Amino acid sequence: MMLKLIPWILSGLACVTLWLMGNKSVWGPRIGLASQLLWAYYTIATRQWGLVPGMLLYAIIHARNIWRWSRASNT
Repeated sequence: MMLKLIPWILSGLACVTLWLMGNKSVWGPRIGLASQLLWAYYTIATRQWGLVPGMLLYAIIHARNIWRWSRASNT
């Protein structure tokens, strides 16, 4: 049952992430990075290994954005 809910949760998290990033909120990439943990769980549970490259790339991009935004706020 839980695996049927996860795509809905992931879609909601993606919308929230994009909304927050559009508002230049530091919480956008943080929520996006945290959601990659749920993506990892879903990928392993459903054995959809094709999701791994995107999941890793999104995690790197969110981490980069957190790093850049934190540097920008310190200058």
